[in-house]
Amino acid sequence: MEQAKFNERKYFFMKMIFLVDGDNNIGTGLKGIEMLSEQDTVLIFYQKGLTPTKIQKLCTGAKADVQYIESVRDGKNSIDFQIITELGVLVGKQEADFAYVISQDKGYAASIDALRARYADAFQEVALRPSIEECLHLSFILKATSRQELKHALAKEYGGAQGGLLYSHLEQLFQVPEKSVTLTTEPVPKAAVRPRRGSRGGRRKKQPTPEKNTEVLSE
Repeated sequence: MEQAKFNERKYFFMKMIFLVDGDNNIGTGLKGIEMLSEQDTVLIFYQKGLTPTKIQKLCTGAKADVQYIESVRDGKNSIDFQIITELGVLVGKQEADFAYVISQDKGYAASIDALRARYADAFQEVALRPSIEECLHLSFILKATSRQELKHALAKEYGGAQGGLLYSHLEQLFQVPEKSVTLTTEPVPKAAVRPRRGSRGGRRKKQPTPEKNTEVLSE
């Protein structure tokens, strides 16, 4: 029960939204879509009047919520403006903890920088990436719910050999108990008090002084 609540809370914070530019190297942009989960959303924008049949084939088998959005107007930059508008609305509603514009068009960078400068508190990360897989270096590792899933995630990210070594190293670290440092306060030694001579707790008695011989010798 507690594990289920933990997973639900973790997935909530790791929910990602991808706004894909369908006019800009869509084949490259959708790489990694098969690695997404049901909690993730992919919005694919395509030109007005076109059918997204080819794009839908690229998304076959994807677990994420994939939505195909037709541009409301014709024109070269119509998709660009629509993507930035959609991103702004998501940020304004605080529905984009992790939002990524998927495109190789650097023209999006200025708008994303403006969102970062003014609304940094409204999201965890908003960025421009050339493909979906470029956004997954950390997130899919955090979504691992067991040691076996973590092992597979590390192997997928770093390769079988390095991923296995990294997992073994982490496993050894977590098995060794942390050394608890306890601060001990040693008693401060008392200064040695030199006892007074002849003193036994009372006032020192004066020694009797010898009386002077006042006797007059008679002749």
